[in-house]
Amino acid sequence: MFSYLYFLCRFMSSIFKDRSKLSPRYIPERLPHRDGQIKVLLSLYGHVLEDPESAFLQVTQIVGGVGTGKTCTAVNFGKRIEGEASRLDISLKHIYVNAKVEGAGRYVLYRRMLEKAAPKIASRSLSPEEMLFQLVRYLKDEKEYVILTIDEIDYLCKRGEHVIYDLTRLNEISPGEPINILGVLLISRDFSYYKFLEPSELSTLGRCVVEFPPYTSSQIKDILWDRVKMAFKPGAVSDEVLDFISDLTAKPPVNGDVRVALDLLLYSGNLAENMGRSEILPDHVRMVYAETHPGITTEDILDLSDRGKLVLLGLVRALKSQKKAYVGLREIREGYQIVCEERGIKPSGEVEEYVQDLIDRGIVSMKSLREFGISEVPAEDLERFLNGVIERLKVGRDEP
Repeated sequence: MFSYLYFLCRFMSSIFKDRSKLSPRYIPERLPHRDGQIKVLLSLYGHVLEDPESAFLQVTQIVGGVGTGKTCTAVNFGKRIEGEASRLDISLKHIYVNAKVEGAGRYVLYRRMLEKAAPKIASRSLSPEEMLFQLVRYLKDEKEYVILTIDEIDYLCKRGEHVIYDLTRLNEISPGEPINILGVLLISRDFSYYKFLEPSELSTLGRCVVEFPPYTSSQIKDILWDRVKMAFKPGAVSDEVLDFISDLTAKPPVNGDVRVALDLLLYSGNLAENMGRSEILPDHVRMVYAETHPGITTEDILDLSDRGKLVLLGLVRALKSQKKAYVGLREIREGYQIVCEERGIKPSGEVEEYVQDLIDRGIVSMKSLREFGISEVPAEDLERFLNGVIERLKVGRDEP
């Protein structure tokens, strides 16, 4: 009896009903203020279901800042188009791949695409070109269709991976004939990655663009209310608190990033619970906001490899100990080794590669080949934030 009561006290939250509904990985069925973009995508691709055998590949760009609902919209669209195809007895898959998480390079990206679209023929022995050829042939033979969505395409382009050329010219695998890849959706934060593209890639990219403007304060509040109903117990979050969070995250430096708003809501709830409260107060939000870095969210940390997190912490340690705006690779290596020693982990891998990845992700800035830093946030605050996020992620994995 005692152990049962202890279990209830340990795991029953006084505030939360389901924390996972605040996770950046959760995709809700309802997307407030993104119906217009979903309708545009359905209009672009819905008509091909009338005669998919004659449909040619169409490329669409989905463009918007961080936290503007691009990924949720693309996944939601994919579910809807799959449902409509099923109703018409058409075998259609929407294949979503995040280049930053699943596609470290051209080879890995195409292998993930093949594993999701045609697991029967997925093989590590195929070259990138062979994988695309095998995918097209498999779809033709099996009379199946796919729509591909590649998220964070700008990340790969900045790393010199010329995947745009391959993906926009898939029709040339069977010149003059339709292929069973009906569409390619490319998600990016803006158009700045164009400067990394070759003229041949720009010419085939096209100008079909679905834009995602930043959310306003009232729109953020609508989104948060939906999540509050799923994530919190009744009375745990007031209208005043949601107004406060919405206003904070709608203006600079956050600029309408709803992921930051969700982080604020989650961590404010954690703080209130740890302080023995059954509701979130504005002061809880203020305390959390003061200790977070709006430019780096839980999702950014989740996307990093375990080693990437340790290298980032090592860089922060170096900035803090040196009391400088920028440090060199030697200082970063030393900080990384200290972080590993504290955690009983053997340092491994090339620190330079992880630092370059952090630069490509927009987390670390590079002033010169020997100067690396993180802008607009004190190193001590960022260290506390990173330690807190990593600890929360570890606790989240340990919980049943």
